[in-house]
Amino acid sequence: MENEHLNRRKFLCNSGKTLAGVIVASSGAVSLVFPATGWSAQLTVLNEHESETLLNMTRQLYPHDKIADKFYAVVVKALDDDASANTDTAKQLKAGVAELDKLAQGNWSELSADKRETILKKIDSTAFFQQVRSKCVTGIYNNKDLWDHFGYEGSSVEHGGYINRGFDDLDWLPNPPESDSPKAH
Repeated sequence: MENEHLNRRKFLCNSGKTLAGVIVASSGAVSLVFPATGWSAQLTVLNEHESETLLNMTRQLYPHDKIADKFYAVVVKALDDDASANTDTAKQLKAGVAELDKLAQGNWSELSADKRETILKKIDSTAFFQQVRSKCVTGIYNNKDLWDHFGYEGSSVEHGGYINRGFDDLDWLPNPPESDSPKAH
């Protein structure tokens, strides 16, 4: 009995790690579900294909191997919220995904990363692309849960500013030559 319990526990633990995320569609509603973390988001406008394509697009635009898909899904949820609030935005997102598939002559998400990038370069001046790109910037880099990953310690204003809190703690850059630094007044 004890071994059965451990095997079941090990199975559940490992299957949660293996399954990074799934998109679940039922009765018209789409959910982004990440079993390993217990995180999910209900989408109201985007369908399964559109949300999957946008998730792949956000990861393609801002690739970070060590960031879980759930953080990219936050961007997709924000896009869905925008689409829910504005029918023009909804049309733009849906048309943008359709355009990606048209340029791919099939499912854009199923292409290699190089081919997806080539197509994204073709549309990088469109309003659709710019909307997704800008939502990525705020959705990923303004996400407090990711600040540690990027080495950002957060706002310093409430702690007296950066001069005494990380101003010169860049350990990943070489020190500049003394001649490049201005003399103190």
